[in-house]
Amino acid sequence: MSMTKKERAEMEDLRTQLRIAKAFRFTEKVRPDVLIPTGSGVLSRGFLYNASNMAWRVVPACSSSVAHSFGSSDKTDSRNGCPLYSTRLLALRALRNDAEQQCAKWLADIDKAIEEA
Repeated sequence: MSMTKKERAEMEDLRTQLRIAKAFRFTEKVRPDVLIPTGSGVLSRGFLYNASNMAWRVVPACSSSVAHSFGSSDKTDSRNGCPLYSTRLLALRALRNDAEQQCAKWLADIDKAIEEA
């Protein structure tokens, strides 16, 4: 039995609402699992994420004991070494947790403003 255009729209709306409801959950914090190298000339490779300005993305990265790179896995271009995530999946999970925390803080700030009003 075919659905009408209205029924298809309602079904898609329900699917969207379900995706939104599933998104409102908290996950465990994920810590980087690739440590900063200690040896001179040693380069570790992995992934990092960017959560600033809602420009959420995961990119390849590398780190030495004194510098790191965001977006390159073969040369460093930023000061200070940093721990990395060994897989894109781990970095994505860490990014999601970071985004959850940011969103929860924004909602808490809005709730506080509502209470004060």
